[in-house]
Amino acid sequence: MRKTSAIHAPNKKMPERRGKTFKNEELLLLILYFVRLNTTHGYEIIKSIAHYSMGAYSPSPGVIYPNLTLLEELGYAVAQAVDGSKKKYTITRSGEHYLEQHKQTVVDALERLKALELSKHPVKNPEIYYAIENLKTSVKIKMRNENITQDEVEKISRTIQEATKKINEA
Repeated sequence: MRKTSAIHAPNKKMPERRGKTFKNEELLLLILYFVRLNTTHGYEIIKSIAHYSMGAYSPSPGVIYPNLTLLEELGYAVAQAVDGSKKKYTITRSGEHYLEQHKQTVVDALERLKALELSKHPVKNPEIYYAIENLKTSVKIKMRNENITQDEVEKISRTIQEATKKINEA
């Protein structure tokens, strides 16, 4: 009787399986952040995240929809049925509070989304790019703050206008 042996593939380096891009809580916060930006459907959240990362990260429906259900169960978002089986999600006060408590995690996750974009589409001056992204994130967070005063709004606006003028003069 003939002995058979396994056939071994040549020693090629196997592509590494990527781990999760975001931890569960980070993804939950990102989804809630995008719900806060725009009352929206689950599919639109997928597209918003993909757009924000310039296509570098596009979560699957199998990730988004269970998290939207969890946000509902936690009381952080409410769904309203529209167009048959579609649901439109809106953030609740509890959701706003939850986002505020985890503001830094949201900022870190948004920065990671941009870093994914940069890894696929590098820029020539990353220092400037990161500075712009940090500014945008800071301004968006301030704009969503219900307790911001008119004086603070005017100060932020003036600061951005002054920065724009200085950049144009450089």
